[in-house]
Amino acid sequence: MQITIRPVATYAEYQACYQLQQLVWGAEFAVPVNLLVTAQRNGGLVLGAFDGDELVGFVFGFLARTSDGRLKHASHMAAVRPDLRDARIGERLKRAQREFALAQDLELMTWTYDPLLARNAHLNLRKLGAICRTYMRNVYGPEPELRDGKLPTDRFQVEWWLVQSPVARPPADQVTEAPLINPALDVPPVIPAEPVARLRIPLDFEAMQQQDPATAKEWRYHFRACAEAAFAAGYVAVDFARVDRFYGYYTLVRHTS
Repeated sequence: MQITIRPVATYAEYQACYQLQQLVWGAEFAVPVNLLVTAQRNGGLVLGAFDGDELVGFVFGFLARTSDGRLKHASHMAAVRPDLRDARIGERLKRAQREFALAQDLELMTWTYDPLLARNAHLNLRKLGAICRTYMRNVYGPEPELRDGKLPTDRFQVEWWLVQSPVARPPADQVTEAPLINPALDVPPVIPAEPVARLRIPLDFEAMQQQDPATAKEWRYHFRACAEAAFAAGYVAVDFARVDRFYGYYTLVRHTS
């Protein structure tokens, strides 16, 4: 398999992006072809990963502003064919997206993801070096929460500082000894006074949602309370690691500026 990363160009390729979205996310969340084309022609980016002529992954983003007026690249959608998720295609797409944003003289890219998905946490924080200090509740519904048995679509909004991150990762020995904010699922968050802390999640939340929806619901609301309390206390998530067979751990550092 020889993967090539390049901008999507033809109608058939845009249509392939739409079909891939339906496969990965479902029709409800698929960005239509006409919007992808318009964004590509007006300062945005639709970047594809191709195996020969076949589209197997893509990213979609556009020019935006932060709340304080800073220009940034808002990455809205990234998808890889499910059977190729361990082929580092997503990472290659994000790094190519970074080069595009830098060519526009941008220093910041943001996007959202479900913080209970360990695979995405590992890519976004560990491999790419993004950080997070913003927790967003129920971004895509349902409204009201838990309608039709669906969990709220809570998200981390990550910041990928393309030149230099404002928050550094701590030394490994500090992380090993760092206290847990959520030592148990049935207790409130414990916010320590230390400069480094950890926040854990189950390694396979997707399977949990299918096999044990009651526990998945507990994790959604437990993690929401813990992450919001940590961010309010000045912590920033700067790394993620799989430590054992069951849990992954976010590394958080206190950042005052």
